[in-house]
Order: sequence, then structure tokens, then C-alpha cells
Amino acid sequence: MTEEALNAVENINQEIYDFLEKEYGIRFPILNLETDGFSILITFMGNYVLWFSEEDEREFNANKNEYEPLEQYLRREAQKLIDQIGSIKIKK
Repeated sequence: MTEEALNAVENINQEIYDFLEKEYGIRFPILNLETDGFSILITFMGNYVLWFSEEDEREFNANKNEYEPLEQYLRREAQKLIDQIGSIKIKK
């Protein structure tokens, strides 16, 4: 599970890095992964929990006895947060 989580975070962050660097000339991590060796926590911009291994909220396919791929889940949940942030309007 740790390797899947690392790969998912790396793939998504690289895609975001490339976009931000091309569009704005900046780079910074959006997804962060923390582990104590037993559980894994993945956050969005360090403040919003996207996934916690001890409370796995991914879709579960009972017929296949498996969860949806972690990267797919993280992309969907991160996009939800990006959409919410993008809809914020600050009045002048």
C-alpha cells in the first residue's frame, strides 16, 4: 500500500508541478504524504485530509474484493477541493 500511495502522490504532484511551472513559473507540492510506518495520511496543501489508510473511504467492489485504485480516488477528491477553492469570490 505504501508504494501505491507514494506513486499516486508523485504522479499527481508532477502533473500539478508541470502545470503551475508552465502557467505561473512556480512549483510547490499540493499533495503531502505522511506515514508512521503503520498508517498513511495524504493531505491536500497540508490542511485537508484526502485519504487516511485507517479510514479508507474509497469505493469497494465486493465482487472483486478490492478497492478502487488510490490514484483515481485522490484525483477525484483533489479535484473536488480545487473546484471548491476555484468558486471562492472575494469582494473588493
